[in-house]
Amino acid sequence: MFDCVVVGAGPAGLSASAALAARGVAHVVLERGRAGETWRTQRWGSFRLNTPGWMNPALGAQERESYATRAEVVERLETLAADCPIREVTPVARLARAGAGWVLRTAAGDLRARAVVVATGDQNTPKVPALARAVPARVAQYHAGDYRTPGLLPAGSVLVVGSGQSGCQIAADLLGGGRRVLLATSPVGRLPCRYRGRGTYEWLVELGFYDQRPGDLTDPSLLRAPNPVIGGGGHSLSLQALARRGVTLVGRPVAIAGDRLTFDDSVHANIAAGDAFAAWARGLVDDLARRRGGELPPAEADPTDTPVEISPPATLDLRAEEVTSVVWCTGFDGDFSWVDPGLVGPAGQPRHDGTAAAAPGVWYVGLRWLVCRGSSILRGFPQDAATVAGEVEAYLGGVGPGHGS
Repeated sequence: MFDCVVVGAGPAGLSASAALAARGVAHVVLERGRAGETWRTQRWGSFRLNTPGWMNPALGAQERESYATRAEVVERLETLAADCPIREVTPVARLARAGAGWVLRTAAGDLRARAVVVATGDQNTPKVPALARAVPARVAQYHAGDYRTPGLLPAGSVLVVGSGQSGCQIAADLLGGGRRVLLATSPVGRLPCRYRGRGTYEWLVELGFYDQRPGDLTDPSLLRAPNPVIGGGGHSLSLQALARRGVTLVGRPVAIAGDRLTFDDSVHANIAAGDAFAAWARGLVDDLARRRGGELPPAEADPTDTPVEISPPATLDLRAEEVTSVVWCTGFDGDFSWVDPGLVGPAGQPRHDGTAAAAPGVWYVGLRWLVCRGSSILRGFPQDAATVAGEVEAYLGGVGPGHGS
């Protein structure tokens, strides 16, 4: 029997492994593929982090203002994994209670553990709307997790559905590849890259933005809001900026009949939603400056704020517009069908109460809003992992060298 098993060898699971090792907790990490599997298989070629190096402690030491590419992230995860007790290509088919402990069923046999840390994440199973089934068969369909480069898509125009982080960045990537792009928009906030002489992330960290807990929110619906958009590699990005570069903005797709696709009229409201969040973030900084009583550098001009005149079409003929591909940037869920039913809610997603503990002997790491806003980003993984490792150690009664079988 193992003292502890960690399920998942992405940055959250590797953070958990490092934290457990630091406390002397004997453990093993089970990974369905290779270390960092999601980063290997669900990121496009030009992907680059939109958080600077200092925001990504889960990836180890790095240049403060660097923005890692997908390949660099994978390389860092491989380096971190080399120091962890990982069994790769060992997917867990079932996690179930077994007396006072837990059993994890794998193709290689059952493993028993006194404690389990589930670090598989809740953003790695593609979500595609039912509308996708009505898209003509001649149009190739991809999810953001499948998209790699413009050159691998059939020649022609591309409809990108969803204007969150992935949708905006993939739209920009397609533009760079010489494609005509239509972007079905959604109401997502955005952040300026810099404001008043500093990176916006620096301000937000100082303001405690990522330390907010679910109970701090006046509107619980914010728990489901997508992360605000900021360009990969550290630059501002907005819907109006994409429109000026040649992207055709449309509303949310609501119906399709043959080649005729119908959209709602939400484009202007979606642009406004992005602008409102950017203004809110800047307002937080201005309030901080007033409280300090000191002077800050003046606000920089941000070209992504510049309005654009658009007349979004209400319908689109896919054939006439030569649309040959659709990229669904409609988000991800996590698959927890393998987890004991007592650990998940009615919708099949993890059940927890504002802490990382799911049940006696089981903890989560790497979920959105697990403990705070930062729980699901590279900045937050090590902090939550350290807390969990302490709780695991206490639960096990203060293990020494540990054991496993």
